[in-house]
Amino acid sequence: AAMATALITGGAGFLGSHLCDHLLAKGNRVICVDNLETGSLANISHIKGEDFRFAMVDITDHYEIDEPVDFVYHLASPASPIDYARLPLHTLKVGAYGTHNSLGLAKANRARFLIASTSEVYGDPEVHPQPETYWGNVNPIGPRGVYDEAKRYAEALTMAYMRQQGVNTCIARIFNSVVADEQLLYDDGRELRRESAEQVAMRMAAFERSASYVSGGGGDLAAAAKEYELSGVTVPAFEPGGSINPAEASALIAHPTDQTCFEVTTRYGRSIKVTGDHSVFVEGADGDPAPKPVNDLELGERIAVARRIDVPERDRPHVSMLDAWLAAGEDDWDLTLEAPGLGALAWEQREDLFGLLVSERRNAGPNWRNGAWTKLIRMRQTDRLPVPVARRVVGAVPAEARVRQRVAARSSPLPATVELTDDLLWLLGLWVAEGCAYETPGKSAFLAISCEEAVLDRAEEIIRRDLGLHVVRGKATPGVRSGSLFVHSKLLLRLMDYLGFAENSKRIPGWILGLPLPRLKWFIEGYREGDGVHSGKKFEEGVRHEFSTVYDDLKDDLVVAFARFGLVPSVGGYRSGFKGKPCLFWRLTLSSVSPWSPLDWDAGVDQKLQARITGDIVWAPIRKIEEIEATPLVYDFSVPGRENFWAGTGVLAHNTYGPRMRPLDGRAIPTFLRQALADKPVTVFGDGSQTRSFCFVEDLIRGLVGLAESEIHEPVNLGNPHEMTLLEMAE
Repeated sequence: AAMATALITGGAGFLGSHLCDHLLAKGNRVICVDNLETGSLANISHIKGEDFRFAMVDITDHYEIDEPVDFVYHLASPASPIDYARLPLHTLKVGAYGTHNSLGLAKANRARFLIASTSEVYGDPEVHPQPETYWGNVNPIGPRGVYDEAKRYAEALTMAYMRQQGVNTCIARIFNSVVADEQLLYDDGRELRRESAEQVAMRMAAFERSASYVSGGGGDLAAAAKEYELSGVTVPAFEPGGSINPAEASALIAHPTDQTCFEVTTRYGRSIKVTGDHSVFVEGADGDPAPKPVNDLELGERIAVARRIDVPERDRPHVSMLDAWLAAGEDDWDLTLEAPGLGALAWEQREDLFGLLVSERRNAGPNWRNGAWTKLIRMRQTDRLPVPVARRVVGAVPAEARVRQRVAARSSPLPATVELTDDLLWLLGLWVAEGCAYETPGKSAFLAISCEEAVLDRAEEIIRRDLGLHVVRGKATPGVRSGSLFVHSKLLLRLMDYLGFAENSKRIPGWILGLPLPRLKWFIEGYREGDGVHSGKKFEEGVRHEFSTVYDDLKDDLVVAFARFGLVPSVGGYRSGFKGKPCLFWRLTLSSVSPWSPLDWDAGVDQKLQARITGDIVWAPIRKIEEIEATPLVYDFSVPGRENFWAGTGVLAHNTYGPRMRPLDGRAIPTFLRQALADKPVTVFGDGSQTRSFCFVEDLIRGLVGLAESEIHEPVNLGNPHEMTLLEMAE
């Protein structure tokens, strides 16, 4: 038989790259299509030969392939909550436009079309396991809605092409599962990230390998072990002497446990969740860190907490509004670029631009050709060009250029390149402390900040000077509410989204946490002036800081930010009333800090602690040890040479997985696991699902290919339909 040619969208992703390997091994020709938004060339770098071809393509745009195709495997889509939270509109477009364009390609080639759907089309199912005939229990506007609805629409579109157009299609619904919400701190080569172990695993899914092994002790427990190979990833880890600096992590390892688990809480409000037979670091006889199993810990014993951390520093001097607009999934034609001389340049190329405008049919009504000329004349007069036109006219954005939203009403411009000055970092810190954003699609979009008048005066000056935007002030009502300012600008909200503050996110984005200290201090100062000590007796004394927040994630981000300067806040939770309702808020206290002003901390800051210190480690006494529920999988960074890393809220965790000691090396027998447990590898975990559905990636790929080569058109579930509890697996 002649060699079949298969096109794989998302071919550089986790599943896609495995499918490339499988089809090539079968003697097929493979065309791998990917825009590398979530895929990686590293996944296919090992593939060589004339039978493999890679095409850098964004399938949300129309695309064609200049050779016949027999199979189209449509796997492209952001697949993890991290990715589709970052790319919600792109996720929907891949499910809609990407599926439509790929179905069109299959139709043109009379090719068999397979779409990789998901068990998430069933939503939060009330039937277990879910048969293909089950319609589901769905929430289209929930946090996973963009992914789930994109897949549901893609399935409907696939069936419509089959029924109306006669395209030979099939649908595979793939099952998966996730666990663990304990926090890890790491740098992925682009920015510093503080995420749960589950989120790290999902972000690293493209580098996952799977295996299964059986453990001894307390009954036989069968579970899936996963290894996520890492490259360019570092974690804060201590070296001899106690200095904490970046150390390379070679893998994130997930493995099963049936052990008793605990949450250990120390002075300063730090905590970590670990299995009882694994170790944290206690103060040894010589003052150096020594690993000790949690089962053997006692209240009052001192364990290692990070005081100061070095991380890879990266500055971010400016940001492009064109990139921000694109990242939001907005229409380029709804954004204009304006700068002196642009109109004249456009007029010189008016014949070509007329063709562009006509081809896009941007004008309604019968006189759309005349309308195109009218737009060109207006561009010449105003020096204001739609972004797609500007890209044709100029190669680089002029330094003085501004962007403006195209709306019927008057709109305010922003610099096309926004300089992230120290003052703007201060403003971002203030906004995280005391700001919010509001947007009603098609009506209004504005940013608001409420605080003391003197601080508002400075914020208004920065907004007017650095962004060129109009500011409206709201008067304070003594004893009722503070003064406020309002900035009406959809462009400003898209900038805030791009900087990591989408949907009023009260976090400190990783790019800010990883800034050089002379820059990071401005963000902290802005936050202090909003939600820290900024008036009264404590301010006048200048020896104590108090930073407050109601957000758990922001509290933990602040702990990381202070650790950059070598400061250890005491973290406490307090209940207070707000509008008659109880509210939990966090207070981070920094006592005996000199110099007091955050603007002086980058030159060196001292803090008097009632605790012993070894290098960058502070020895914090244990306040509480609580037994908590385990999860099927627990996670562990492999850090060759250091074997420790930041976990939870700054407790230093121990691990004994070396660079060549892997759960995936074929020694999948109880003896191997018992030896690994005897070495007490540290495990980090959080609350999660208590059931698992196991399916090897190789089995899944064989299922996809078998379905594609069958005559089936209706949806088919792929995976293990039998979810088992830990007790069922042990039995």
